[in-house]
Formats: sequence, structure tokens, C-alpha cells
Amino acid sequence: MSSRGEQGNGVVGARLRRLREEAGLSLAGMATRVPYSRAALGHYETGARAASFEVIGWYERVHAQSASALPAPRRRDPRAADAALASAIAAHHRAQPLIEIGRPHQADNGTGYFCPFRIDGVIEGRAAGTDAATAVHSALLAVGAELDRAGKRR
Repeated sequence: MSSRGEQGNGVVGARLRRLREEAGLSLAGMATRVPYSRAALGHYETGARAASFEVIGWYERVHAQSASALPAPRRRDPRAADAALASAIAAHHRAQPLIEIGRPHQADNGTGYFCPFRIDGVIEGRAAGTDAATAVHSALLAVGAELDRAGKRR
């Protein structure tokens, strides 16, 4: 590797190889997941051929999709909140209602999404939508309707 371009190819190739190995794949296994032959992938990884952005993108997608390359998910109850933080926020916003919008999640049957919401820890509900963004939008509309209804009772 005498030219500067070949040295750059080697650095990129080493990164590609590391991504593939972290995904737990052989060259043949990688070739089954991308639109390139095992031989072509070998040339990219050794630096014999310059890898295009498209090739690099394929490696990164396969790496991201591999369970072994990703850190283990941390399980946490989304309803569990830091009590000190919640009380500090509540103390700061006594004049205004405290509104919490939860993270949207897919329904058990996989047909839609639900987004939980809570107002001052008293009114709780969940809104539905066909996708995550629609579920959040529906939750915001539901919160607005609840606040309007509470304002009319006063």
C-alpha cells in the first residue's frame, strides 16, 4: 500500500471488517444480506477496492440490525418516575396543570398505537392512532379537551 488512497481504503476496509465481525457474520453470511458477492466484500475489507458510501451504508445497516452488536436493552417501567424530580416540577408549576405524555407503544394485536397521558396525576387516559405520531397527536387533543372541560367546571 504505497499510495495515500490505498491507505485510506485499508482504514475503511478495517472498519467494515470490524462491523461485520461484531455482527457475528462471515464474509459468506454478510453476502447473503447485502447485494454484493463474498469476493467483492473481501476486496472492500482488504482495501483492494475502494468502498462506496452505498457499501458502507449496507455494512452499517447490517451491523445495526444484529442483536449481538447492540447493547442489551435496559428494562425500566416507563411509569416509574424520579419522585424528587416530579415533586420539584410540581412545586414549580402549582399554578398550571402538570401534563405528562407517555411514549407511544404498539397495540398487542399490532393494528395501531396507544399513547398514555396524565394531567396532574389525577386524570389518566390513553389515545389511539394508526402510527406513533398520530397517537401522540390524539393524546394532545385529548389533554386539550380535558383541560377545556375542567375550565368550564370552574
